[in-house]
Amino acid sequence: MNGNLKISFEDGRSFDVVYGTKVRDLFDLVGNDEVIALRINGAAVHADYELIEDSKVSFINMNDRNGSKIYMAGLKYVYIKAIKDVLGPKTVINIKHSLDKGLYTTIEGYDKVEKSLIGLIKKRMTEIIDSDMAINAINVSKDDVLEYVLDNGEYEKALNYTYKTNDSFTMYELDGEYNYFYDILPASTGILKKFDLKLLKPNGIVLAYPINGVVPKYNPAPKVLASFQAYEDRLKSIGVKYAGDLNKLIVDSKIRDFIQINEILYDENLNNIAQMINKDRNIRAIFISGPSSSGKTTTSKKLALFLNSFGLDTLVLSTDDYFVEREDSPRKADGSYEFEIIDALDIKLFNSQIRDLLDGKEVVIPTFNFITGKKEYKRKPVKLLKNQILVVEGLHAISEKMNSAIDKKNKLKLYISPFMPVALDRHNHIKTTDLRLIRRMVRDYNHRGYSAEQTLTNWMGMRHSEETYVYPYQREADIVINTSLAYEVGVLRTYAVPLLYSISRESEFYEEAVRILKFMKCFINIPSELVPEKSVLREFIGNSYFE
Repeated sequence: MNGNLKISFEDGRSFDVVYGTKVRDLFDLVGNDEVIALRINGAAVHADYELIEDSKVSFINMNDRNGSKIYMAGLKYVYIKAIKDVLGPKTVINIKHSLDKGLYTTIEGYDKVEKSLIGLIKKRMTEIIDSDMAINAINVSKDDVLEYVLDNGEYEKALNYTYKTNDSFTMYELDGEYNYFYDILPASTGILKKFDLKLLKPNGIVLAYPINGVVPKYNPAPKVLASFQAYEDRLKSIGVKYAGDLNKLIVDSKIRDFIQINEILYDENLNNIAQMINKDRNIRAIFISGPSSSGKTTTSKKLALFLNSFGLDTLVLSTDDYFVEREDSPRKADGSYEFEIIDALDIKLFNSQIRDLLDGKEVVIPTFNFITGKKEYKRKPVKLLKNQILVVEGLHAISEKMNSAIDKKNKLKLYISPFMPVALDRHNHIKTTDLRLIRRMVRDYNHRGYSAEQTLTNWMGMRHSEETYVYPYQREADIVINTSLAYEVGVLRTYAVPLLYSISRESEFYEEAVRILKFMKCFINIPSELVPEKSVLREFIGNSYFE
């Protein structure tokens, strides 16, 4: 088919273009410097996508949910390119994980990074951005991709391509540097003007990107970083760093043992905490918090079992039973109820009952009825015995507001979250929020019958509350626990992939579904039957010992 195509912009303008016109050629017609990418007929595409039919075009700006991911991916590419320009083309850069609105990175062979090197990298990044270099998307055969990555010593990327059935792949090119990313990249570097680099001694560099147009100040969270690194180091010692390493274990029929090793590492953390509490008998209450789908329920009940093994009985409570009556619930701007913030909880009653329990008094713990929106007092009265430890789990449990009635020496605060140490490759990490979203999607479907679209709708509203009311708690924690399991994406994809495919192209969440599907396809399926019944993963896929 040849001839002209009609292109209709979201602002009402329309143009005729030649069949095969590239999307990058439309940017001059957009007339908006804030537009970072374009959606063609509802789907975000890279700049070298060729138009072959009449199309409706909408704009993606930097504050758009997908636009921020495109910006981050482009900035990451500029960062990698700049380091190789400064230190040499064979330099190995590791993009490890998200850390307080930035990306935590390291440069292999540099056990200590000087501020002067940070300055040189930042200067080169600015030059690349000011030059407005094109970021080209090119189609490359599988054989050529494999040859390129192996020549560059990127063994993990070679493994990724080996376990894929594609005949060709889309790679990106920036001034002679070739790479692969799981997000769409901007058409050129000129739009990536806002960023910062922060040295995290001794050898970490945080690449900060803008949030709502502003690059936030980096706020260190050393316990979170230590939790990431501890699990990563243990996995590296058994030869697993990337998705390809995990897939090779499956192909070599070694995944069963690896699953058990992961469960042992998870249990080891809880056993160490139980031992510590057994030695420090001043601790009367443990508070466990973390964002949604971190595994709070399983962690609290498992920790209770470990405490039991030391002869310490436990009383496990959930802050979900302490919501204020529905008519007293705070509301969002649109009038809907706001359940994620701390003011949605009856803080006064909670503190009063906790204090009474620790004083040896008898208390009737409420059960919140989510259908009627009221607390019910139908349980038998409970009393905290002399040798009992109180274990409390909930979104806001470690907030000082929730436990101000207890002396510091009598409480222990745990912050938990699934910090995924297994990356797709050295330049593509798995975001903690993505892992939690997949867990939530699977659990919502299995336990509540929600569609993926329903989960995503609720998730987007909840994420704002987490940023404001949950993440700050991680700095109040005495201990941070990583609740991820290195093998879990292989199990979760069996459940999640069909749910994601159910999201139609017309959905506002279509791009989100495509993005998640893209990285989940890098993992080979792992049978759920191999997951132990006491695993935190069972909280999401079902058949948990603790249900």
